[in-house]
Amino acid sequence: MKKSCSRGFTLIELLTVVAIIAILAALTFTVGPRMIERAKMRRMDSALRQVSMALTAYYIDYQSYPPAYGYVGFEQADDLAGPADASKEPEYYNLMPYMARLRYHGNEEMYDEFSTSYDTDNDGQIGLLEFSPVGFKKPDGTYELDSTLPRYTGQVTDVFGEEINRQLSATRRPFIYIPVNKLQFSKAQKYWLDNGSEYADIWDSSDPVLSRLTFPPRTYDAFVLIGVGPSGNTFGVVPEPLGWDVETDNNGRDLYHILGLRAYYLATRDLDGNGQLDFDFRARTQQNEGAQTYQFAGRTITNNLPSPTMPAGAGPIIYVSQ
Repeated sequence: MKKSCSRGFTLIELLTVVAIIAILAALTFTVGPRMIERAKMRRMDSALRQVSMALTAYYIDYQSYPPAYGYVGFEQADDLAGPADASKEPEYYNLMPYMARLRYHGNEEMYDEFSTSYDTDNDGQIGLLEFSPVGFKKPDGTYELDSTLPRYTGQVTDVFGEEINRQLSATRRPFIYIPVNKLQFSKAQKYWLDNGSEYADIWDSSDPVLSRLTFPPRTYDAFVLIGVGPSGNTFGVVPEPLGWDVETDNNGRDLYHILGLRAYYLATRDLDGNGQLDFDFRARTQQNEGAQTYQFAGRTITNNLPSPTMPAGAGPIIYVSQ
């Protein structure tokens, strides 16, 4: 008769297995999120390149980048008073999202990989430059935009209720798109730099530099795309109105244009001239840009973000046209 012999694990073997599992778990929790973030960054970079190429193709066809939402239509350049009747606004302002003009509206592969709704600063509201119509999703998967909506002015009235809910409940959004005319921007930038405004938070319409700015310009020849990035926030780089008279004059005709110039200034700011954007995520996390301190307009300033609650944050993703 043969004696059967069963052998179990020794205590040392069990402890070795537990230690290996613990090491693998630790690696998963530390390396895993980084790998996921890198993969999302690669997909986001691919989306940025595709959107940029589509905008370039549009420029070749029309000798201008598309206007942003809320901008005065080119054909209304000589009409210096915005319509008092909201029903006339779709004829006066551009109310089509730029991705619809590029024929990519609803294509989330070309949207902001890190976004979780259209609310890019996580304040529970949709700001003017955050607003981009979603429309109704049809059975075939395409979207139909509501052509009767007036221009969004930040007030969530009944007419905007459903559209705002769609934007707040979305799981991903297009990159925020800001087109400008480079000549116009250079004048506004000179005004802010000459007056020591690092956050573009002043505007004097009587100033000789600004008084010559009229909207819309003849063409938009530069743009910036802004995404929330891994930190999930735009940190004030996408500004809100400051209550200036020029923002409300003529039924707010020029409001979006001035906001666009301010956003472009913040997104492309490089006050220390080191070739790194002051507020860009990569510059702040990889080049230590957020820790810079330098002289500006006779003052020593730190490279704080425009956000009053998160001035030392990592910053958003910023892509500037070539």
